[in-house]
Amino acid sequence: MKLLLPLFIMLLSFSAKAQTEIVIYTNYGTINLALYDTIVPNTVSNFVNLVNQKFYDGVIFHRVIDNFMIQGGDGIPSPPTIVDEFDVSLSNTVGTISMANSGPNTGTCQFFINLVNNTYLDFNKAPLSSKHPVFGTTINGFNIVENIGDVQTDGNDAPLVAVVMDSVRVVSQVLAVTDKDAVNNNRRLVKIIDVLGHESQATKSKPLFYIYDDGSVEKKINLPY
Repeated sequence: MKLLLPLFIMLLSFSAKAQTEIVIYTNYGTINLALYDTIVPNTVSNFVNLVNQKFYDGVIFHRVIDNFMIQGGDGIPSPPTIVDEFDVSLSNTVGTISMANSGPNTGTCQFFINLVNNTYLDFNKAPLSSKHPVFGTTINGFNIVENIGDVQTDGNDAPLVAVVMDSVRVVSQVLAVTDKDAVNNNRRLVKIIDVLGHESQATKSKPLFYIYDDGSVEKKINLPY
């Protein structure tokens, strides 16, 4: 079922923060990502700034490893490095997007999308030798990510037929709210689902879809307070 998300969520206060959705248009299909603005704002800001500069337009996924990840974003000229930004609530699980790097604080523009759970790439999990900051997750088009993961590659893990990001764009922003901010507008909550469509509890610091009995859907992040 395709979820139609409202652009705005009613709030009691002005303490809401934005949550950005990105779409990657590739020659294999479209991938939609929700970014964790409220959790890792500097990493997201770096990525969004590059998107708005159309930096990724025409750039390829240059490294693809089946049952691991697809990596892209190696544009020219390479922008300045950024400081690694980690949060214990984020992990390199299936579908998440993370910064590629060659060591601490060397991330710039390259990123990868995890095809499987690669939690050993987290900053706080063994073997602690490869630390990659997660900054978003796939919310639609993970089948496209998987299809890219299945392409034939050469000895350097480069696709034999180029996988191209035709364009990358910011498509929407929704508001993230705390539990105390949400307005009771007499709707009845039917269920909460996660970004993969699985029923979920209202956990903290994760993007979730709230489905109500009037047919409306809200995408929220419940912030700790």
